[in-house]
Amino acid sequence: MDIAAPAQSAAIERVLRPGRGPRVLTAPTVTVLMTVHNGGAYLRTAIDSVLAQTYRAFRLLIVDDASRDDTRDIIRAYGDPRIECVMLERNVGQTAALNLGLRRATTPWIARMDADDYSAPERLEVQMALAAREGSLGCLGTFAWVFRQDPQTVDGVIEKPLDDAGIRRNFWRVIPLIHGSLILRRELVLSVGAYDERYRYSADWDLYHRLLARCRAANVPKRLLGIRRHPDQKSFLKASVDETIRIFSRVLAANGCARRERTALRASLSYTYMNRARCHRVEGRVGEMLRDVGSALRWSPATAGKQL
Repeated sequence: MDIAAPAQSAAIERVLRPGRGPRVLTAPTVTVLMTVHNGGAYLRTAIDSVLAQTYRAFRLLIVDDASRDDTRDIIRAYGDPRIECVMLERNVGQTAALNLGLRRATTPWIARMDADDYSAPERLEVQMALAAREGSLGCLGTFAWVFRQDPQTVDGVIEKPLDDAGIRRNFWRVIPLIHGSLILRRELVLSVGAYDERYRYSADWDLYHRLLARCRAANVPKRLLGIRRHPDQKSFLKASVDETIRIFSRVLAANGCARRERTALRASLSYTYMNRARCHRVEGRVGEMLRDVGSALRWSPATAGKQL
């Protein structure tokens, strides 16, 4: 699969490379790739956590997706030569913005980071050390914690399967990697087609499906990423469910999975339909709710029956 064409090359306004701040003494080996759209409310916390990393050989590449708040002023104010910002004139969506950043970066590794999250100071040091020891790894995530305002206040913990076998075994049951915690081999991601721009919210699951055909993956059993929860995410979560249904349906239609994988995938698709049906019920959309319940029963009667 070829990577998608650049998202409107004319949309690139300019690249900002602040020139003040600490000198970069070591050639970067990893680019922290962050996209942002009107993220001024949370952006400083995210950037500060990247600049405070104990691992120094990094660059921070921010793709500003046509923000209209104070996002650009915040970035300009840092004056740190480790920061590069590509500014887009019109909004293209996170997936297309990520692909643009992947093509612009030059380091062997990409570290994902969302503009409303927080990376623990030792995050890159721990991940890059393990990547150096385990040459067959192409994708390495971590555990995470949930917070709302203060990253030091833990509201919950997210853990994932540790090794490659566990990730594959649980792949279609629950997403086995936390996207914002990952480091990935840049050339490997490009070689499998990068992010599929048909998906604006769940492109990570689709990418993992293609990546794991080419490399091993693992998760560091340490909480190295803080994931912020805030009200602005409600519409994102619903759209993500819609796209997950599309991705699962497409994979099943391709008929490229082993029997055990197909069974797990059918159960997960049924579960996701039931989740969306509950959302429809809350919103009073009775017709949509009944259609989704029917779809859930068709894909896996046992899974749907447990939730009725």
